Amino acid sequence: MCRLHKSLYGLKQAPRAWYTRLSDFLLSIDFRASKVDTSMFILSDGTNIFYLLVYVDDILLTGSNSAMLHHLIQLLSSEFKLRDLGDVHYFLGIEVQSTGMSLMLRQHKYILDILTRAGMTSCKPVDTLVSSSKVTLLPDHSFFDPTRFCQIVGALQYLTFTRPDICFVVNRVCQFIHAPTDSHWAAVKRILCYLKGTSSYGFHITRGSSFALHGFTDANWAGSIDDRKSTGGYLVFFG
Repeated sequence: MCRLHKSLYGLKQAPRAWYTRLSDFLLSIDFRASKVDTSMFILSDGTNIFYLLVYVDDILLTGSNSAMLHHLIQLLSSEFKLRDLGDVHYFLGIEVQSTGMSLMLRQHKYILDILTRAGMTSCKPVDTLVSSSKVTLLPDHSFFDPTRFCQIVGALQYLTFTRPDICFVVNRVCQFIHAPTDSHWAAVKRILCYLKGTSSYGFHITRGSSFALHGFTDANWAGSIDDRKSTGGYLVFFG
């Protein structure tokens, strides 16, 4: 992980101008821009592959060849003033722990920050998430602070990167951002109580020998008790 010197690029240049300069340099050394993520650049020579992810003045660089990786860092250093921080441990609120042949991604500190913002640092942990049948559009009082509701739910959306176990319920409460009620806020609080007891949970990535793709899909036809809409979902495994 490399952090570019903020006094040169993070503060004195417009973000778009800085991104253009970095992008032009990366393209000049044979990186190509990702078609699905403007923050990612990829370099492949047929044998090795390297990925570079940039966010403002933070750069995450990884690849399959250590010597070439060091060479790329030197090339970046020759063009920009940067500081090599070594192996990544924390990036964009995600804690990275290397465990031999695998990686554990967690957002423990991020969860504590959400609980603090919601005023629930001392809440009682629960073992289960809210039931999908409990989050409905039944008549209820409007929540007194819709902005707060949007902020907390928005923060929970970013948490789903390392917590797939909360994806469904977070998506469910997101459907009521336009007009949250007290019962919807109660559902959010239930999620936060669950996170209080599972803040150390994370996403475990292991190396595998298989490059097969497996896809699963399912649908709940007219499953919503509020408007009879259907819900579809899918899950894809690589390896």
